[in-house]
Amino acid sequence: MKPNFSLRLRIFNLNCCKHRADRMRRLGDFLNQESFDLALLEEVWSEQDFQYLRQKLSPTYPAAHHFRSGIIGSGLCVFSKHPIQELTQHIYTLNGYPYMIHHGDWFSGKAVGLLVLHLSGMVLNAYVTHLHAEYNRQKDIYLAHRVAQAWELAQFIHHTSKKADVVLLCGDLNMHPEDLGCCLLKEWTGLHDAYLETRDFKGSEEGNTMVPKNCYVSQQELKPFPFGVRIDYVLYKAVSGFYISCKSFETTTGFDPHRGTPLSDHEALMATLFVRHSPPQQNPSSTHGPAERSPLMCVLKEAWTELGLGMAQARWWATFASYVIGLGLLLLALLCVLAAGGGAGEAAILLWTPSVGLVLWAGAFYLFHVQEVNGLYRAQAELQHVLGRAREAQDLGPEPQPALLLGQQEGDRTKEQ
Repeated sequence: MKPNFSLRLRIFNLNCCKHRADRMRRLGDFLNQESFDLALLEEVWSEQDFQYLRQKLSPTYPAAHHFRSGIIGSGLCVFSKHPIQELTQHIYTLNGYPYMIHHGDWFSGKAVGLLVLHLSGMVLNAYVTHLHAEYNRQKDIYLAHRVAQAWELAQFIHHTSKKADVVLLCGDLNMHPEDLGCCLLKEWTGLHDAYLETRDFKGSEEGNTMVPKNCYVSQQELKPFPFGVRIDYVLYKAVSGFYISCKSFETTTGFDPHRGTPLSDHEALMATLFVRHSPPQQNPSSTHGPAERSPLMCVLKEAWTELGLGMAQARWWATFASYVIGLGLLLLALLCVLAAGGGAGEAAILLWTPSVGLVLWAGAFYLFHVQEVNGLYRAQAELQHVLGRAREAQDLGPEPQPALLLGQQEGDRTKEQ
């Protein structure tokens, strides 16, 4: 790679929602006009909508992909000005509860999509994701699932980006910047927040992506947050002798960028990133000092604890379901005895169907929560392993590096330029 290598990347991210037909038309017009390098979208549930955008954007964005999963789809799709070299996706192990039909997250099959681009000899791994929604901040029954998703996302990025020069993550994380899952993701991967790192910001106050000015947003939900909330992100890092910076970062402010109603209930994110060649030892993303060790260890321990609480709750529900199954089977046996005796045969027959339904429902409930326990246990076991490695590293020297815990040697990695 030439020492004077420099590359500009313009990124667009939006969680789409509301009034599909008009929104898709105006979104297509805007993306064609702006000509970003990458446009990453969430909540494009309809295959028809994706195909419409693909056809409309094909002159400007010849490469496109719709990540499909679950029953109604992940809603993730990407449009790229550059050829996509590789594609894959990972569906999160835990994603809410199927019996919470009014929330619907379980049916969408929340996932993370990965596309690999080769730009002027540089390898870019771009990820797009959408994590489980937060419906009640005071009593968040999905907190453990979202923390597990954040850890799973961080691990997926870690294990798939070893050959990448630049890592980019965009999407709706459904977490505030200070939330546990968000801190876990950034501390473990080393990703930088474009809003915090930019030299030039324009947009909604504090970079919020759900704001009261937006006519689609529930004002009741935002009542505790008068300026809105920031739950959509552009995160990035460079490795292997590269340096990346965010020159400008912009959000919409509750209105269409070119007048009219908003494109979504979420605000769009637009980032201009610059990548240049830099000696490995000058690359901030590949140098870790002792000051970074403490926040990483604290967030890992907190995540481990939260997953343990979630696992205890899941075990309680599984135990409750097993008791219901036992009672249901006992009731069925009693009904069989009554029907055989003939004394209350008609009543026994009438009660047979709902009793069988109760046992089947409790059985499905039990199996689901056992699966939930296993999913949470897996994530907690991985965190336990990392914390064990941390203790071992501390025994080896006074200033162990978080990079050793990650198993990364980005600064020492050499690649043919």
